Amino acid sequence: MALVLGGLDVVGDDLMGDMEGDMDGDDMQGMSTIGRGRRRRRGARGAGPITVPTPRWMNATTSQGVSRPQEDLDFLSFTPLTIAAGATTGTLTSQPQRPFRGERLILNATNITAGTDATGTATINPAIFVGAVQVGATQGATPFQAFRADAFGVRLSWPSAGQGTTINIPVVLTTVAPAGGVAISGTVFGRAMR
Repeated sequence: MALVLGGLDVVGDDLMGDMEGDMDGDDMQGMSTIGRGRRRRRGARGAGPITVPTPRWMNATTSQGVSRPQEDLDFLSFTPLTIAAGATTGTLTSQPQRPFRGERLILNATNITAGTDATGTATINPAIFVGAVQVGATQGATPFQAFRADAFGVRLSWPSAGQGTTINIPVVLTTVAPAGGVAISGTVFGRAMR
């Protein structure tokens, strides 16, 4: 990777060699032999950008000290949802604060009064939506059990969500919520820009 500057003096190693003539086979300090270069005169207008090799440890920063964007593993939680007794629908919602692309969804449904697992009665219906884009090849009731914490091989390729994009997971219970209701929670693991 190299730092490219146009028309600026560059801090770093001085170049050694014949800078007025052709750079045919000349060595530059700290670099291997370079090939035939164009002849340029000092102070010539329209000179192109200067390319300076940067050490590997600088690849994560810019010359101004600001970190370059990089994609890291991260998670995104959804606002907890309670489906009241006698009801059957609700929506898990989240808005990432940095660009995010989900991969592994984990969903949980719990009977609030009894404290028992209710994922067998919860479905995603019609589909997960990242903004206006649907996740999944079709719409229809998808059981929460497919996305339990102990499910295997259930990574998805979600569309990228920009900062503030609303991600919705519509939830439908196959039976009416019992007394006390059903608590629904969700988290998606994926990649976020830092």
